[in-house]
Amino acid sequence: MIKYLLWAIVHFGAWSLILLTAIGVGHLFLRRLEFDSFVERMVFTLAVGLGMCSLPIFALGLAGLLYWQAIFALTLASAIAVAAWLLRSGKLPALPSLKNHHTLRGAVILLLAITGIVYWGLALLMTQYPPLQWDSTAFHLVLCREYLNTHQISPVTGIHFPLLPSLNHMLFVWGMALKDDIVAQMIEHTFLMLTATGLYAWCRREGKPLMGIAAAAFWLGSPLVLLLGASAYIDIGLACFVFLGVYAMRLFWEPGQNRLWLLAMALLAMAAGVKLAGLFFLLGGAVLGLWAVIRMHRIRWSEVARGWALAAFVTLPWYIYIAYHTGNPMWPAFAQYSSSAWGSPEVASTINSWLSRAGQPRTLRNFLTASFDWIAHPETFQSESNRPFFPLVAIWPVAWIASIWNRSVRWWAIWAFAFTVFWSRQPQLVRYWLPVFPLAILALYESLGLIIDRVLKPDVMKTFVWFALTVTALGWGGRSMVGDLRIKRVPSVTAQEREAFISLFADGAAMKYVNERADENERVCVIRASYLNYYFKPKPLDLFGTLHAHRLPRFEWPEDEQFIKWLKSEGVNWIFVNHTNAPDYLNIPKRDIALEPIWPDYPLVYADSTSWVFRRKPVAPDR
Repeated sequence: MIKYLLWAIVHFGAWSLILLTAIGVGHLFLRRLEFDSFVERMVFTLAVGLGMCSLPIFALGLAGLLYWQAIFALTLASAIAVAAWLLRSGKLPALPSLKNHHTLRGAVILLLAITGIVYWGLALLMTQYPPLQWDSTAFHLVLCREYLNTHQISPVTGIHFPLLPSLNHMLFVWGMALKDDIVAQMIEHTFLMLTATGLYAWCRREGKPLMGIAAAAFWLGSPLVLLLGASAYIDIGLACFVFLGVYAMRLFWEPGQNRLWLLAMALLAMAAGVKLAGLFFLLGGAVLGLWAVIRMHRIRWSEVARGWALAAFVTLPWYIYIAYHTGNPMWPAFAQYSSSAWGSPEVASTINSWLSRAGQPRTLRNFLTASFDWIAHPETFQSESNRPFFPLVAIWPVAWIASIWNRSVRWWAIWAFAFTVFWSRQPQLVRYWLPVFPLAILALYESLGLIIDRVLKPDVMKTFVWFALTVTALGWGGRSMVGDLRIKRVPSVTAQEREAFISLFADGAAMKYVNERADENERVCVIRASYLNYYFKPKPLDLFGTLHAHRLPRFEWPEDEQFIKWLKSEGVNWIFVNHTNAPDYLNIPKRDIALEPIWPDYPLVYADSTSWVFRRKPVAPDR
C-alpha cells in the first residue's frame, strides 16, 4: 500500500504541475473577462491554458528541442510562479457554506456533492492502469513516444496515422515528459471533468444548478465517455473544446458580450487543432461572426478580423505541419490530392474505403432512429463500450421539437443536429459523435426542464426529478466503472507488475518473446496486432496502417517474394501475426506452418494459440 501511495503521489504531483501551469497561462489570456462564477472562470481558464500550452511544446518539437529536461524545468518554474501568485493574491476559492444545507434543497445538493466526489475518485482511479485501448496503443501514444525519443516532431510512418493535428498529442507529450503515459491519461481525464463542470456552470448561470448537476451526471454516467476519459484518446479533449467554444459563442450572442467572440474562436480553433472534425465547428463559428457583422451589426469588421486572426494563429501550425509533409493540410481526408506516397492510388483507395463505411445504410429512417440504435445495437457503430451512453440519449431528438419554441434549446439543438447530419455521412463510429454529446445533453435537459416546469408546480417535485435523474445516471456509469475496476484490481506500480498486467489483456507471451530478443534499433512487421504497437521494443511497421495496408502478404511462396524484398528494404527483423479469427481476405494458412514454412528468409520461431512470430535469418558473412 505504501508503495502505491508513493507511486500515486509522484503521478499526482506531475499532474498538479501541469494544471498549475495551465491555470497561469489561461489567466494571462482571460484575466480581463467577466464570468458568472468562479466555477465558470476556472473551466474556461484551464481549458484555454491547456490549449495554449500545446503551442510552445509543438515549437520545441519542430526545433528538435523536445527534451524532457527542458519541459520539466519550464513546467516546474511556471507552476511555482502560479502557486506563489495564487497564495499572494487570495484567488483561492472559499469553502462553500453549510448553513443552508438544513433545507431539503440544500440537503439534496450536499448529498449529491458527496456522491460526486466519490464518483470522481473512481473515475480518476481508472486512469491509473497501463494503456490498453486500441487507438491509444496503436498510434496516439506511439507518436508521442517517438517525438520524445527523437526530440523532434516528424511523421512516424510505421503506424495507422503517421501524423495528425497534434494539439492533444502535445499535451500527452507533456505528461509523458514529466512522468509517463499514466499522466497522459490523467490529462484526458482533466478534459472529462472540465466538460462535466462546464455543463454545471452553464445551468448555474441560468439559475438551474440541480439541472446542471443532472447534466454533468448524464455526461459522466455514460460508459463510453468514462472509458475514453481514462484513456490516451483525443475524443474527450475534442468534445471539451467544442462544448466550451459553443458555450462562449452562446454568451457572445447576448448583448454586451462582444469580448467573448475572441474566446469562442480560440476554443473552436483548439478543437480543430485536436482533430479534423473540429474544423466543422470552427467554420460554423466563423460564419456566425460574419452573420453578426453583416446582418445583426453586433460587432465591427475589425473585431471579426481579430477573431479570425486568433483562430488562424491557434489552428494553422498543426495544418501547415501536415501540409509540409504530405502536400495536403487535410490529410488523411482528400488523400488523393496529397503528394508522393501520401496520395498514391493505393493509399487513397485504402483511406477512402474506410471513410465510406457506415454503421448502417444511410437512410432517413436510420438517421432518425440512430440514437435508439446506439443503445440497442452499439456493436453496429463499433462502440468501445457495450453501453456507450446513458440510455436517456435515445430521446434527445425531443429537443428538435422543443427548439421550435425555445431559443436556448434551439442554440444547442442546431449545433448538435447539424453535426449529426455531418456524422451520418462519415464513418458512423459512435465515438465520432462525442463532440456534440454535451450539446445534446443540454438541449434535451432544457427541453425536459420546460416540461417539468409546466407539469410539476411544487419545487420539491422538481428537485426530486433532477435528483432521480442524477442518481440513475451515476448508477449506470458507476456499474460500468466498478465492473472494470474489479477486473483490473490494484494499479500496477513496478515494471514487473505493469508487464504482468499488460500480458493479461494482450498477446503477452508472444510479445514478450520478441521484446526479450530484439533491441530498439530493429523493426517488427505487425499484422492484426496494432494494439501492441506501443508495447513492442522494436519499432513497429503496422500493415494495417494507412500507408501500408495495400502491402498485406498472401502467406504463400513464391507469391510473397516481392513482399519479403520490401520488408528487407525496410529493415524488418521480425514479423508478428495475430492469426486468431482472422478474416478470410487475409488468407491466413490453415496448415501447420511449422512443418510447411511460408517464407524462407523468415522462419517461424514462436507460435501459440493466438500468435505467430517469424524472425529474419542472419545474413551470411559472404553475402
